[in-house]
Amino acid sequence: MGTFEFLAEFRALHEKTKNGTLTPAERPRYEMARAQLSRMVMVAQQLSHSGQTLRSNLRMAKMLKVELRPDDGEPLRGSTIDLASGGFALLLPSGLRVGKKTAFTLHLPGAGGGTAPISGRAVVASSRPQTSLFRVSFHFEGLDPRAAEQLEITLIDAVLERFANRP
Repeated sequence: MGTFEFLAEFRALHEKTKNGTLTPAERPRYEMARAQLSRMVMVAQQLSHSGQTLRSNLRMAKMLKVELRPDDGEPLRGSTIDLASGGFALLLPSGLRVGKKTAFTLHLPGAGGGTAPISGRAVVASSRPQTSLFRVSFHFEGLDPRAAEQLEITLIDAVLERFANRP
């Protein structure tokens, strides 16, 4: 099976998953194909990062609204610049201390054009200046399995969007 055939079959299974019509018999095939697609994308992302530590999570540039409620500070609102199965990054007016913990609500795309928020806990993984702002990356802490599944579907949707205009 070629790449485009694989993508077409996977896209059909993915849509069934999103619509809640994936059968129990199709689930193993979907999960195996999703893992394979994620690995392929991560390998492709690694090709331009020679000499750097390889990523262990699927990551895509994706802009989504996020609200942060730091344990010791004022609430913050922003939009993600990157989204990964392990966390997210956004630009903030000031940096945050690495290791700082926060509650978050991330507004994932929902059915019918709305949003499907997920909430949880995250910790600052890195904070570095980028132009006049700071790029602050967060790592999820114990993300609920249902939220992790919603997040993974959003990431796969972002990957499939990249192939939307191809055969």
